[in-house]
Amino acid sequence: MHVTIDGRKVHVATGGRAHREGQNFILFLHGAGSSHLAWALQTRALAYDGWNVAAPDFPGHFLSGGDALKGIEAHARFVLGLMDAIGAAKAVVAGHSMGGLIALEMGRIAPERVEAVVLIGTAAAIPVNPALIQMAESREEEAFASMISWSYGPEAQLHENTWPGASHIAYGLDTMRRNVKGVLADDLKTCAAYEEGTQAASGLKCPSLCILAGNDRMTPLKNGRTLAGLLPDNELVVIAASGHTLPSEKPREVNAAIRAFLSRRVAGKALEAG
Repeated sequence: MHVTIDGRKVHVATGGRAHREGQNFILFLHGAGSSHLAWALQTRALAYDGWNVAAPDFPGHFLSGGDALKGIEAHARFVLGLMDAIGAAKAVVAGHSMGGLIALEMGRIAPERVEAVVLIGTAAAIPVNPALIQMAESREEEAFASMISWSYGPEAQLHENTWPGASHIAYGLDTMRRNVKGVLADDLKTCAAYEEGTQAASGLKCPSLCILAGNDRMTPLKNGRTLAGLLPDNELVVIAASGHTLPSEKPREVNAAIRAFLSRRVAGKALEAG
C-alpha cells in the first residue's frame, strides 16, 4: 500500500493482508541502507497471525519517494506520522539495527503510542567507523560490499539459506542498490549522531524484547546485552548462530521469539486470520 506523509509518497508493506478494524498493529522498521524487504519473512507471518502489519520504506529507500531523513528523531516523527496515516493509535514497534534506535526514540517522545518494542540486532548507541561513512560517500558500491560481508554470519556466508535457491549476499547487495544514491551514507551518519539511546532505553514505559545475535559484527552482542540491561521490563533472546541480519538469517527463531513475546506481554489479541 502507499500513503502520503509530509508530501512524500511512502510504500508500506502489509504482509499481503489488508488492515482490519479492531486488529492490533505491529510496525517493522528497517536498518541502515535497507528497506521493507529485510522483513519479508516477518511481515507475512504476523499478518497471517491476525495483526495489522506495516513495514515502511523510509524516504529515499526503495519504493518511497523523497530524500533520506536526517536523524533518528526525524525518523521517529515520520513513523508517528505513518501511524496517523494508517489509523494506528498504538502499535508494537519492531526495529532492526537503526530501526531499533527509532523504536527507542518513539518510546521516549510518544510513550502513549508504543505498546511494546522488539529490538533486533541493535544497541543503545551505534557508533560508525568514519572510514565506512567516507566509503559510503565516495565509493558506495564498496561500502555495500563491506557492510554485507560484515552483516552476515558464517552460515549465510556459505549460502546456507532459509530461502531455497537464493543467496543472502546477493539479496543483501540487491536490496542496498535499490535505494537512492547516497542513502547509506545518510543512514550511517544518522546512527552515529544519535545520543539519546541510553536515556530512551532506561526510561522506556512498555515491555520490550531484545533479540540478539552471537556472531553480530555490526552491533556486537556485548553492546546488545548492555541495552537489555538498561531496559526496565525486558526479555532477552540470543540466537548464537546468526550474524547481524537476524530477520533473514534465522527467521524461524526470530518469528518464534516475537510470537511468544506478543502472546505474553501485549494487551488484547489480534483477530483470528480469516
